[in-house]
Amino acid sequence: MRKTDLVKFKRIFTEQRDQILMNVAVIDENLMVRPEDKDEVDQANADIEQSMRMQLKSRESFTLKKINDSLRRIEDGSYGRCDSCDEYIELRRLQARPTTTLCISCKEEAEKMSASVMLGHRLQLVH
Repeated sequence: MRKTDLVKFKRIFTEQRDQILMNVAVIDENLMVRPEDKDEVDQANADIEQSMRMQLKSRESFTLKKINDSLRRIEDGSYGRCDSCDEYIELRRLQARPTTTLCISCKEEAEKMSASVMLGHRLQLVH
């Protein structure tokens, strides 16, 4: 991979990380419990909103982990290499999914394996 591509990906990841950190700070601020007199409907709505914020925070944390892993891989020189076969991942795939760690062939194979495991699990549930 060219150095200019690595610099571009590093900039993208850094910007995304900064945005996520700001988002998480806002979510954390909104998660603080505020004691208020609420009727049952208001409390139910507040509970639903809190649950949605917690799900969002979980998703943001997962994405942040992937971004930090990608930044680490850029630093150690392994970014753009498939975790499974160690071949280079096509630039077009990285542009579409910058945090990917599998080339398209290995990803397809992993999805086939996952699908067959799920099918086997469903068959066990039926019997």
